Amino acid sequence: MRNLWALTLREWKAFWYSPIAYVVGTVFLLLQGFVFWFLMNVLNDPRVDPSFNMSQLFFGTVWYWFSILVMAPLLTMRTFSEEKRTGSIEILLSAPVTEWQVVLSKFLGAWLSYCTFWLATGIYFLVLRRYTPIDWAPVLTGYGCTALLGAVFIAFGVWASSLTRNQIIAGFVTFVLILLLFSMGLLTIFLTGPESKKAMQYISMLDHIRDFSKGILDTRPIVFYLSLTVAALVLTIRTIASPRWRS
Repeated sequence: MRNLWALTLREWKAFWYSPIAYVVGTVFLLLQGFVFWFLMNVLNDPRVDPSFNMSQLFFGTVWYWFSILVMAPLLTMRTFSEEKRTGSIEILLSAPVTEWQVVLSKFLGAWLSYCTFWLATGIYFLVLRRYTPIDWAPVLTGYGCTALLGAVFIAFGVWASSLTRNQIIAGFVTFVLILLLFSMGLLTIFLTGPESKKAMQYISMLDHIRDFSKGILDTRPIVFYLSLTVAALVLTIRTIASPRWRS
């Protein structure tokens, strides 16, 4: 565990030492702040359904999904591809650490950075709390689902980065993979059978965040996301363990 913690801290610090992190973070917070302000104006409109709350609107907007779909490739495209391009991966793998520790540390470093960005948006809810009561359960479950989504997308991003030496290609492959995962839930529009629709709703990320943002805590999506995350990390471990990958 000591090796894993040291490697994770190394990955997390490496990201924050880069000026890109602060540029991305500033743009992200400004964008989410503008969206939050806009949604407050929407909720103040008397024509809006009074049953809606801020968490239902904030988690699930176009900008919410855009931020996640763009952030995952940006956070993961360098994880393995840059180290393999520069040759530093050989030094890392020759150290007294296991392959799963290397993979897990890169995943955790990127995922913790992702969570840091989203946790920073919590200040908007704290500001809103000064002016109106807030039910914190939907807010917390919304952030929980956001963290799970990030875990899946970042795990696949780490795997994509292990497949190539080129950061741009890694980022593009990550974007395509997570876009496919996201789009699978949209197939319910074209299905007519109740059983097939029910099965597809099980993997619909749109339905999941809609339920979580209402404060509904369902264990099935949690198991689904954790299974996808573990599967992507196992694929990454198998990739870097390949003799061809090391050559």
